[in-house]
Amino acid sequence: MARLKYTSETESHREAKNIEFTIPEDLTISEFKTVCRRLASAMGYHPNTIQKAFGNDWDVDKVAEREEIINILSACLTGSK
Repeated sequence: MARLKYTSETESHREAKNIEFTIPEDLTISEFKTVCRRLASAMGYHPNTIQKAFGNDWDVDKVAEREEIINILSACLTGSK
């Protein structure tokens, strides 16, 4: 397994300090791109910014999953459910 890890060095209490993905080493480039998008989302980048950077080629089956992840992250960041 491989790890993709982000550690924030800022003292802000409103952002993630550590984000870590454990991913299989045989990931395809498309799957890796999906992991990178998720990392960007977890780091707090706006969905429009992520779309501009990575394009709009989400796998149709992943759209609902992505929206669910964004909703969960938004709830965690704002404190609302």
